[in-house]
Amino acid sequence: MLPAARLEEAVRRGRVALAHPATRQLIRYAVAGLAVTQFAALIYSLFAMQGVSPFLANAFSTSVALVAGYAVHSRWSFRGGDKDSEGLQIGRFLSAALLAFTVNSFWIWLTVELLGLSPLAPVPLMMMVTPLMSFLLNRYWVFRAA
Repeated sequence: MLPAARLEEAVRRGRVALAHPATRQLIRYAVAGLAVTQFAALIYSLFAMQGVSPFLANAFSTSVALVAGYAVHSRWSFRGGDKDSEGLQIGRFLSAALLAFTVNSFWIWLTVELLGLSPLAPVPLMMMVTPLMSFLLNRYWVFRAA
């Protein structure tokens, strides 16, 4: 296939992918989630660098991120999903966040406690692996994508 034809095919595939609601939600989730995750990671890092227990730093950064995350994801990332009661959505969101918190705590245990690495070692896992799991939970359970 000629380079121009490959480019045309790539553009066509991109348009098809962007036409799917899940792709648009993933992009919005990535943009908003990256901002919220970076904010939480910054808070975690600041506390950890001050000698605060990594677990306590994780608890505090997660609490701050919960408020910001629910606001942005319910109003922007997953807009147009099922219109369950806000109380039900908040309950499911908190459950999904508790699971993410548990996963992040596991990353801390694994890297800091078990492997003896720096308190900053779990940050890449917190910023890449946990958000993917959270997207799937938010899309298909919390905000129930159409």
